[in-house]
Amino acid sequence: MKIDIATSNGMYGFETSFNDGLNFVASEDNTRGKSSIIAAIYYCLGFEEIIGGKGEKVLTSVYKSSIEDGENIYPVLESGAYLEISNGLETITVYRSAKMENRKYQLVTVFYSGIDRKGNSDVLKEDMYVHMQNSAVNKKGFHSFLESFLHIQLPLVPSTDDKTRKLYLQLIFAAMFIEQKHGWADILSGMPVLGIRESKKRVLEFIVNLDTLENEKRKDYLRARESSIRSEWSSIIKEIIVLTNRESCTTHGLPIHPKVLTDEDFLAISIKKEDIRLNEYVDTLRDRYNQLSVLKPKIVDNFDEIQKELNATELSIEEFERDIYKCRSLLHSENTSIEKITNNLEMIEADIRNNKDAARLRDLGSEISLMTSEDICPVCHQSIQDTLIPNSADMDFMSVDENIRHLTAQKEMLEFAKNSYFKNSSTLKVRIEHLESGLFTLRSLAKSLRNDLYSINENISETVIHKRLQLDSEITSLDRLNQFFTDQQSRLLGLSNDWKIMLEEKEKLPKKKLTELDEKKIKSLRNNFVNNLTNFGYKSVFNLNTVEISLDSYLPVIEGFDMKFDSSASDNIRAIWAFVIALLQTSNNISGNHPGLLIFDEPAQHSIMINDVEKFFNSIIEMNNSQVIVGITIKDIETREAVQRLPATKYKLINIPNKAFRKFSDSE
Repeated sequence: MKIDIATSNGMYGFETSFNDGLNFVASEDNTRGKSSIIAAIYYCLGFEEIIGGKGEKVLTSVYKSSIEDGENIYPVLESGAYLEISNGLETITVYRSAKMENRKYQLVTVFYSGIDRKGNSDVLKEDMYVHMQNSAVNKKGFHSFLESFLHIQLPLVPSTDDKTRKLYLQLIFAAMFIEQKHGWADILSGMPVLGIRESKKRVLEFIVNLDTLENEKRKDYLRARESSIRSEWSSIIKEIIVLTNRESCTTHGLPIHPKVLTDEDFLAISIKKEDIRLNEYVDTLRDRYNQLSVLKPKIVDNFDEIQKELNATELSIEEFERDIYKCRSLLHSENTSIEKITNNLEMIEADIRNNKDAARLRDLGSEISLMTSEDICPVCHQSIQDTLIPNSADMDFMSVDENIRHLTAQKEMLEFAKNSYFKNSSTLKVRIEHLESGLFTLRSLAKSLRNDLYSINENISETVIHKRLQLDSEITSLDRLNQFFTDQQSRLLGLSNDWKIMLEEKEKLPKKKLTELDEKKIKSLRNNFVNNLTNFGYKSVFNLNTVEISLDSYLPVIEGFDMKFDSSASDNIRAIWAFVIALLQTSNNISGNHPGLLIFDEPAQHSIMINDVEKFFNSIIEMNNSQVIVGITIKDIETREAVQRLPATKYKLINIPNKAFRKFSDSE
């Protein structure tokens, strides 16, 4: 790593390299710049959300404002950091500016070489972006590049907006980078909120490489597919019903909910008008239209027939008007009933609230031994009834709890009745609409008949023309409905096949939540965690055999409860050590997805005993395939001796004697 800070007094900064295994970034005071150095690692990787924000604002003032050199303070003109990383085969250097006039914090430059060669003319470099839309998926997105470079295949997981997104790298590394301010509050407490549902659970599934992650993804996909089919099916059914009602038709055999349609089911789906299948009804209309087409549209000696038809039409008009009046009266009655029930429901809900409040107060009173809680008057010591009706020896009164049950039952009954009235109201509205449409047609026909009666013999018959126009319009509308219905049947058949496939896929899902291999992995994580707790001197739980890994969250619990509730402050820190290290140990044992990098900034929180801290360091040394960076303050002899007792070849000490950022010489 190299940090460059340009000031009015020249270039300042910090440069170091990290070994495999354990690395200490150490100083004798807590204000020498250790956290500033570690923060630069987060920042270069675009993981500063773990610290608590985006961009340079998460960095200390030494990157943005001023730098101290002895008694002098120099303003910062520009600053940035280079981080060299390797995937085992290739090495790249990542540069990100912290303060630069013409460069925004979202810009990341990748040099395809180590830090020492980044300035060579033959080194390829590429600009990318971070913390912008699609930076985790697009080719020029830095996190998309970093995922590929690290040979990580991030899964798609459910997000809080009911979509699926990649499991962000920031979330993965939040389980490995424990920063000083927020990281020691609880296990994985530094994980940023990035819109991933159950993000901690998804991260742990990925690190330990559980098969259940794929199963959960499949379940989520099938749930979304089921919801989509239901929604589309419901939409089709509603469209069919609306259009058939508009044409005064009725549907038969129409499945309201998705199902696997058999040939028999499919053939049973039909539209009828006046109890005749739509196709047959349209054929009768065409026959009538053809008969009218044969007639000459002239007035002849048929006044009696016209008069009879006019009389019959006027009778039909009267019947329609009576039916409309009757339906409107019923609709008014239904609406009145709905209004009354709504008012009654409001009163009942108020009564339920009042009775529940009374029950709460009674229960609260019983805890503090008030006489009113026992339904006894505190003044006269007589029994208090839960009613204002005068007491009677022959009358039983309901208690508050009985009142609540009774009122709740009444509410359910009234809500059922209200829904029934709403359905009746909707049916009546459709009926009135149909009747008014029919009445309009009959009145138009009656008008044509009257005009024919008073026309001369050679005039064109308005009635014949009117009937032909009416039949032509109805045939056109019904043909359109029939074609629409045929198209929707095809859509329903397609959805039925999709529904069948979805049901078959659901049946293939494993019945158990975890596979046998997953259970072994969880058991391995639990054993590593408990062994670490024992090693680190965890004392808050007498019997560590009661510690388990929750199958719901994959976090440690005791008898179903979060371990933190039973842990002292120092033991909570030990639990964080134990779990973070157990994740790496388990991943190494079972070929998990852990990248093998850990960062602990000031792990010796809450004055933990130095012996336990030393055991923590030794457990890191014992791990293979890892690189661990520990920011530590060595201000007492015990801590210094604990570090010195470690095998000298097993760790690297990066000592910061005064201030981390010193002035570079011209050669640097």
